[in-house]
Amino acid sequence: MKNAPMRFAGMSFHHNPHKLSIENEHHIRSIYSPTAVPDSLYLNRKPCVISGEGELYGADCVEQYLRLERLCHAHQRGKLVLPHMPAMYAYLRELRLLSEPQENILTFRFAFTEARSPRLYGSCDLCYNTESDGETLWDIGYRYGVPIERLVSLNPQIPHIDELRRGERVKLC
Repeated sequence: MKNAPMRFAGMSFHHNPHKLSIENEHHIRSIYSPTAVPDSLYLNRKPCVISGEGELYGADCVEQYLRLERLCHAHQRGKLVLPHMPAMYAYLRELRLLSEPQENILTFRFAFTEARSPRLYGSCDLCYNTESDGETLWDIGYRYGVPIERLVSLNPQIPHIDELRRGERVKLC
């Protein structure tokens, strides 16, 4: 079985990275009291950090790297799709060239930080009408702070979450 290629902000990687690490942490504060048993307080989840190493192949490998470099310097979030993982919005926060480019190959290291979605404000009878073809449930979920799993369960009439039609109604809550 061939894995789907890694994608970020509209750029597809021709080859998936050979090293991939996903770090999940939580904000947990320990509470100590001289008269009570120590306890822990869960505050929330920290943004995921996705890092790895890979190669860019082909006669255009330097151009591919320069495109990634522009995405890194733009400081804008984009949709990150990893093989066998749910998609998320992230920022490309680190990009390093690991060796001199050889003929048709370039080795690099990267790190992404998950972009946390904004909160949903307003009543729970909200619906959203898609404005253009190609809009996705991921885009709408991020925009309104609704987890993708919730959007999928609220909208069983939508067969493909990565492909909406213009004017399609999406229930938000």
